[in-house]
Amino acid sequence: MRSLNQILLVLLIATMITFASPRVYAGEVLDAPPSAPDASAKHLFYMHGRNIERRGANSDHQYTAVREALAKKGLVVIGEVRSDTNPRAYSGKIADQVNGLLSAGVPAKNITVAGFSKGGVMAMLAASRLENKGIKFGVLAGCGAKGSEFRRSYERFVKRRAKRLRGTFFIAWDEDDDKAGKCDLAMDKAGVKYRNLELKTGDGHELFFRPKSVWIDPLAAFALSD
Repeated sequence: MRSLNQILLVLLIATMITFASPRVYAGEVLDAPPSAPDASAKHLFYMHGRNIERRGANSDHQYTAVREALAKKGLVVIGEVRSDTNPRAYSGKIADQVNGLLSAGVPAKNITVAGFSKGGVMAMLAASRLENKGIKFGVLAGCGAKGSEFRRSYERFVKRRAKRLRGTFFIAWDEDDDKAGKCDLAMDKAGVKYRNLELKTGDGHELFFRPKSVWIDPLAAFALSD
């Protein structure tokens, strides 16, 4: 039988290992921010595009699978299935939820607001409302490409709100996307730090309908970074 001293030594070593090891998060998917958030966890707001607003959650945009894939990376993923939404009003809701996390003690570096297409537009609108340098933002195919139907609204954003952008940005799009592309006009006007990722999958705008590692992995890495 082990002596009492040996047992105490084993318990002491186990305790030291527990506190010395970095915590690994399994991740989870939530429709709204937690009421009592873990301040040390990485929180990612992720907003879908207009396709689901028009066709519902069972459309070919695999929003549930996307959220689950991001959560498996160790993120607390926050995102609901929306109906037809006014971008300005909804970005205000997201900004309020982010401020709620900040008030609850979650540091800005542990919060990322991201979205695809219309969701990317709302991520930028939220950034212009929050004006917080510490928060990260992901814009996936959210800035209108030249000649697209979304170009005019993007240029209007650049003219009216881009200068209020704060934070660090991750911008991604597919080279064959005829609707959206780079966000340099907005980013450069604000003078913020940003990273461009032009993907070459051939899937165009529909690339972000599904949880492909080519964009899930870099977005998750961005959200998990300090």
